Amino acid sequence: MDLFDTHAHLTENDIDPAAYNRLAADAGVTRVLFCSSGLENSRKSADFAAACPDFFFAAGVHPHEAQEMQEGAGAYKIFAECPRLIAIGELGLDYYYDISPRDRQIAVFRDFLKLALEMDLPAVVHCRDKDPVDNAYADCYDILKDYSAAGGKFVLHSYAGTVEWMKRFADLGAWFGVGGMLTFKRADNIRQVVAEMPREKIILETDSPYLAPVPHRGKTNHPSFLPFTAQALANLTEQTTDAVSAMTTANALALFRRISPC
Repeated sequence: MDLFDTHAHLTENDIDPAAYNRLAADAGVTRVLFCSSGLENSRKSADFAAACPDFFFAAGVHPHEAQEMQEGAGAYKIFAECPRLIAIGELGLDYYYDISPRDRQIAVFRDFLKLALEMDLPAVVHCRDKDPVDNAYADCYDILKDYSAAGGKFVLHSYAGTVEWMKRFADLGAWFGVGGMLTFKRADNIRQVVAEMPREKIILETDSPYLAPVPHRGKTNHPSFLPFTAQALANLTEQTTDAVSAMTTANALALFRRISPC
């Protein structure tokens, strides 16, 4: 297999890039994108990615951290010359926890989308709300509509919204990150929406160290667990795992254009 984990996070214990890569590669995961939650975390992601040719990173501010952000998005231009930088993120809106005020989340989100356009990089977008409320999806859609019209590309990572919102985002050209939730026993809603997604816009992710797939649910997630999600997607779409691997990696390379397909 040739799997691409398009969304992972580093933990305090991740200090050996070579060991991390060996574990992923042994499972058929040939590329990993580390997403960031702030300036210091972006630096850590950049350093970790620089240590291995199979690693890449995205620089950004998670909506939980928006209220603590002191610098503007322009400060993240320090990563512009890093060859391993392939996206801006993780950024977006989280109305589930509301850790940061919503107006602040929106302002930071818009600021980083402007940066993504300036740097000609896709955005890795977080959007979460409390069922059955969809204010976060509505606000996110309105913001991304302008971004998309300006030529911006984006993925909605770990998408867990409705089929209806998925189709609206798909009309904007969205890619969709599919992760371990696809394997959860009671996640019929996730399987329903993934089954309706445009296949050319589905990419795989772990969101490690979170959301480990069955049979590792409850454990610390890792890119090496991605084959379990690939198998679940293969079962859902009636394809082989190799076909899903090839499809989702090709989709990811179409989004993250700074990576050579070779």
